[in-house]
Amino acid sequence: MSSSEEFVTGSCLCKAVTYKAVGAPMFKTLCHCYNCRKASGAPIMGSSVYLMNQVVFTGKEHIKIHEDSATDSGQPYRRHFCGRCGSQIGGQSATHEQFFAVNQGSLDKEFVNEWEPLAEQYCQTKAGFLPPLVAKGGEHQFTGRYVRHMLGARVEDQAA
Repeated sequence: MSSSEEFVTGSCLCKAVTYKAVGAPMFKTLCHCYNCRKASGAPIMGSSVYLMNQVVFTGKEHIKIHEDSATDSGQPYRRHFCGRCGSQIGGQSATHEQFFAVNQGSLDKEFVNEWEPLAEQYCQTKAGFLPPLVAKGGEHQFTGRYVRHMLGARVEDQAA
């Protein structure tokens, strides 16, 4: 890897699970859906979506997976977390296993302030006290999943 190549690192709270995501993410989004809010214990969850082959984990033996089946698509979302400390690392759709969404809250501190969302999704369930997001290049707010708007048919093409 060249020193100029973009990457981020992150971990769970106890550092039993670490990761390095190399290259630019496909997109970065804030999610206001009830499932992400409950899973994160916060009013919002930020995620960067990468191709699975861009993300390298250490401590894989500590990763546990919760299959969240109460999704609007009806397809399970696999939430990855540390089995030792319980920290969420990220997740992936059961129907789009070639992608992995790294949770913004799991980034190492040197990358936290650099993270900037491009859009927000499930705005109809957004906590009332949160201001609207004005992303780079304009405002991007969606009532459904941002991946539908961002990737469109490309998601289906990559899944085949």
